[in-house]
Amino acid sequence: MPGSHDMPPIALNGRVWVECDATTTAIEIGDLLTTSDTPGRAMAARDRAMASGATLGKAMTALPKGERGLVLVLVNLQ
Repeated sequence: MPGSHDMPPIALNGRVWVECDATTTAIEIGDLLTTSDTPGRAMAARDRAMASGATLGKAMTALPKGERGLVLVLVNLQ
């Protein structure tokens, strides 16, 4: 596919490392993740009702409050 190397990688299912922002709320194993206010990063979705339809996946590793870093995420879009 011409130009396909310029496109960012996209995960549709499986396990993938995701850049996350836990500066205000820690990410615990099992948390649902959604997009963060920080561009290009995910954060914990604490309100499951509001996160419905806006989740990226489920955290398989944790990230302490106050940190930014990689979290292993189980992606299974439905």
